[in-house]
Amino acid sequence: MQKRFSLILSVFLLFLPMVVCTAQTPREGFITTKDGVRLFYKIVGDGRETLVAVHGGPGNSMNSILADLEPLAKNRTVIYYDQRGNGRSDLIKEREKLAVEKHVEDLEAVRRHFKLDKMTLLGNSWGGLLISYYAAAHPDKIERMILHNPAEPTQALMFEAIDEIQARIYSRYNDEQRKRYSFVSKPDSWMKAKDPRAICREFFQLLFPTYVAKPEIFARFKGDVCSGSEEAVRQQQYVNQQIWRTLGNWNLLPSLGAVKAPVLVIHGEVDPIPVESSEAWAQGFPNARLLVVKDSGHLTHVEQPEIFFKAVETFLQGEFPADAKKIQPPEKK
Repeated sequence: MQKRFSLILSVFLLFLPMVVCTAQTPREGFITTKDGVRLFYKIVGDGRETLVAVHGGPGNSMNSILADLEPLAKNRTVIYYDQRGNGRSDLIKEREKLAVEKHVEDLEAVRRHFKLDKMTLLGNSWGGLLISYYAAAHPDKIERMILHNPAEPTQALMFEAIDEIQARIYSRYNDEQRKRYSFVSKPDSWMKAKDPRAICREFFQLLFPTYVAKPEIFARFKGDVCSGSEEAVRQQQYVNQQIWRTLGNWNLLPSLGAVKAPVLVIHGEVDPIPVESSEAWAQGFPNARLLVVKDSGHLTHVEQPEIFFKAVETFLQGEFPADAKKIQPPEKK
């Protein structure tokens, strides 16, 4: 009898992570953070392994990545959530409540809510920077991480990316289009717009071609970067601006050494974010590799899905993709 009970208990414990995330937890709902902010979450898939996917922006919602990352839920449970100030989570305007430290606390609230001892994280764009801030603060809570076309680890590298985007806009658009882009990129234009969703769509229609290898790729793009209530869309750019301001002159690189978990950095070859940015990430984490995807920009999961999903699956199964390279630090002179 004792042996049978032990066997039953072992089987129960083996499947406990799946039970926690599926049978006992609603497929969508809200998490309340310690400062009272409600975060909307959605669970996709029902596999035993759990992946937490963190969207980009700042200012977007989970719907900017969920549809295009659908293959990730084939063999696992994927948890998405709208960051504070975005989507269906509580909308916030106070800068101090939008600080990156609050976002780190929110991600810890997600971990605790789903009773995850350690998290496997995928961070898209800005989400890559956010999960790296989280990892630096909680290195013992990381199983492994994917930095999916991550934002820059330093402000200096971000300025390089902004310069490249501006150069692409200048070279591809005429004077009238450049003036229109300047207008629709201002947070105040969104806040005062009669139809903020229309101005959101116009903004991304002008911006996206500068982010990808081939503009026609958007016929395959399923994500909705303008989802949510009218008020949520209205303040997207405002939230974006406030979050970046809270970072100041940031440099996260010195804090990465404490993160011993495996990290895969994925970078599109023609991403306006310079490859040096992703190389810096791969150098900063002690156990990291960099995969540079050819014929791709900032949306590797849409532009080169076969390469992207194969690499991610290989990594999540415990191995680095064969083409992912260890980036050695520059030699000291």
